[in-house]
Amino acid sequence: MANWMMFESEQVAAQSGISRRILRVAILAAGLCTAQAFAQDIPDTEYVLQDGKKFVEIDGELFPAIAALPPPPIPRDNPQTVDEDGWPIFQDAKVQLGYKLFFEPALSGDGSVSCATCHSPDEGWGLYSTISRGYPGVSHWVNSQTIVNTAYYGKLFWDGHALSLEAQAPSAAQGLSGNGKADMMEQRLFQVPEYRKWFKEIFGSDRNMVKDSWRAIAAFERALNTPDTPFDLYMKGDEEALDESQIRGMKLFEGKARCIMCHNGPLLTDEKYYNTGPPLQEYFIEDPIAQIGFRSQTYIRGVPEEFFRKTKFHPGVYLSTHRKEDIGKFRTAPLRYTLWTPPYMHNGTFDDFYEVLEFYNEGGGEDQALKDFGIATTTEKLKPLNLTDEEIEDLAWFLEALSPLNEIWLPTPKLPGTAVMAEGESERSFSNR
Repeated sequence: MANWMMFESEQVAAQSGISRRILRVAILAAGLCTAQAFAQDIPDTEYVLQDGKKFVEIDGELFPAIAALPPPPIPRDNPQTVDEDGWPIFQDAKVQLGYKLFFEPALSGDGSVSCATCHSPDEGWGLYSTISRGYPGVSHWVNSQTIVNTAYYGKLFWDGHALSLEAQAPSAAQGLSGNGKADMMEQRLFQVPEYRKWFKEIFGSDRNMVKDSWRAIAAFERALNTPDTPFDLYMKGDEEALDESQIRGMKLFEGKARCIMCHNGPLLTDEKYYNTGPPLQEYFIEDPIAQIGFRSQTYIRGVPEEFFRKTKFHPGVYLSTHRKEDIGKFRTAPLRYTLWTPPYMHNGTFDDFYEVLEFYNEGGGEDQALKDFGIATTTEKLKPLNLTDEEIEDLAWFLEALSPLNEIWLPTPKLPGTAVMAEGESERSFSNR
C-alpha cells in the first residue's frame, strides 16, 4: 500500500462527527464504554451463500454482505505501478505527477482554481461547507465529496454522470468548478519545462498534456485508499479492532436498521439511485449566486423549461435521464472516510451521524418531487425503523469504524514555474491540435 504521511487531526472541528472521536477516546480510557453499557442483545447476522459469495436477506431480497476493502481496479488504458498485493504505489511517477497536478491552478479558466480548491486535504479531501464553492463568481449547488476511495466508483458525482476518474476530472475542471478551456490549459502546461519533461517520460509525449493530466490525476486518486480502518481490520480477523458497541452497531446495520439495503459490499454503496427526501438546504435556496450556477447548469443539461423555471431543488439523476420518475434521486453515498467529511447528504443538510440516523429512523423525509410535480419518487425501501437511542448510539460508533483513526494528510507540493519557450517551440506546441 501507499506510504502515506499520516497524522492525528489537530483541528478542533465544529463538526460533531470529528469531536465525537475525541470524546470516544476519553470514554474508553475511563472504562465507561463497556459491553454492559446497554443491556440490549443484538442477534447475529444470518448470511446467505450464493455462488461462493455472502448476502444478507431483507424483505425477500438479497444484498451483498459488507466486506473489507480489496485492492482497487486499475484500468488497462491507464496503468500504474502496484505493490505485490495489488495496491497502488504512491512513489509511482504517474501518481507523483498527478499529485502535483491535483494542486495545479493552471488547470482552470483563470489559473486560480485547482482540484484541491474543492477537495482540500484539510477538510477530508472534500469541503466542510454545506455547498461546494465553484469557479470565482459562481457557486456550486451540491456538497463536495471526498476523493478518498474513489478508485472503486463506477459512477462519479452525486448524479453519477461520469463513469470513471479519467472522465470526472475534465468534467470538473472544464465545468462550473474550473471553467477551463483546453487550449489555454495546454499552453500553460507546455510553458513549464518540468511538466514537459515529466509528460514525455511518463506518457511518451508532450503533445496531449491536458488529456494526459486527467490520467495522471486519476492515478493519484486511485492511490488514496483506506484499507486499514477498524472495520477492515476486524473483517480480516482482528477481533479487538471493534469494541462491543461497534459490533452491535454492525449487526444493526445489517439487520434491523436496514442500512445494508443500499450501503452494501466493500465500498458500502450499491451505486444505485434513490430519493430519500432529505430536507432542502436553505442556503442553496436563498443564495442567488448558488441559484445562478444551478439554473445555468440545469439549462445546459437540457431539461424542459417547465422544470428549469419552476424548481429550486436539485433534481438528481433526472439531469442526465430527463425521466420524471428520476426526479430527486441520487447515487447512494459510500460510507467510508465519512468521519472526516461532514456535513452529509448531497446538499450538506446534516452535520453529524446522529442527524443522519434520526432521519432514517423516522422513515426519511418529504418527497419534493411529489410536492412540486405530482410524481412520487421516494424509495419504497424507507420505513420507520423504531430504533432506540442506544441502538442509534451503537450505529453511530460503527459508522466511525468505517474511517481510519487518522486522516490522510499530504503537504501541498511545490509546483514548477513557467519559462519562456525557445524559438520554434510555440509553433510545435500547436502542431497536433
